[in-house]
Amino acid sequence: MAKKTNYEGGFKFKVAVEALKGDKTYDEIATQYGVAKSLISKWRDELIKNGHNVYNKDLKPKNQELVEQKLYQQIGQLTMEVDFLKKFASKYNLI
Repeated sequence: MAKKTNYEGGFKFKVAVEALKGDKTYDEIATQYGVAKSLISKWRDELIKNGHNVYNKDLKPKNQELVEQKLYQQIGQLTMEVDFLKKFASKYNLI
């Protein structure tokens, strides 16, 4: 069974732009970059569909928002723990 290859975003973008230019056929691009024609078509369509989001600074990836939310939650938890330990230490003169 063939191994599934994960391509970097920059590579996908480069191949998709090459396809959008229209200077070469999909066969030529596939040979040049060593990818299937179906992937070139898929990446090209994704670029056309989502290309407008490239320069949208207000749009954050959902994954990044989730990570950010978890980090803020963890900061809050750690702040509460530090406050508790400070009160405990001062109550029993451990400071």
